[in-house]
Amino acid sequence: RDQIAVSYTDLQCTVLEVKKVEGLGTTIDVVLVNGVLHEGDTIVVCGLQGPIVTTIRALLTPPPMKEIRVKSEYVHHKEIKAAMGVKITANGLDHAVAGTQLLVCGKNDDIEELKDESMADLASILTRVDPSGQGVYVQASTLGSLEALLQFLEDMKVPVSGVAIGPVNKKDVMKAAVMLERREEYAVI
Repeated sequence: RDQIAVSYTDLQCTVLEVKKVEGLGTTIDVVLVNGVLHEGDTIVVCGLQGPIVTTIRALLTPPPMKEIRVKSEYVHHKEIKAAMGVKITANGLDHAVAGTQLLVCGKNDDIEELKDESMADLASILTRVDPSGQGVYVQASTLGSLEALLQFLEDMKVPVSGVAIGPVNKKDVMKAAVMLERREEYAVI
């Protein structure tokens, strides 16, 4: 009979959310499905401006009987074994992409290969952007929701001029406003 088993050798970890936390800076909330994470591990995460290579400063979990979204003191861990949700603090996580995988660089791993692997999800999305620069500007909170929106727009034959992940900022509105000069019906986010 097939049974569900947890593996501590094969790392499987997904970034759920990227957010700023007072006193900690920018953190990522991840779900560790398989494997083990250690404080001090070198990790590779997909970023909006390219792959992010950084070192885990702290592995945090909420206190027992609390959930991660409720404000309280976090419990620090030297290592976390699957399967659980973890908040990771590290430098340079500002542009990490929610919905992508987190990779750990081991002693025998090639960092360049890991960088390419981490960016593969985002690269497939960017191929859907119209090279002419005409179309709607698509923004979503996670990679998965962005993929769903792009598929819907593709089915409806609506061209896409650009994509972004995260909250809508003034620069995003300015990018969409450029379409007012070309094709007014595409000046939307």
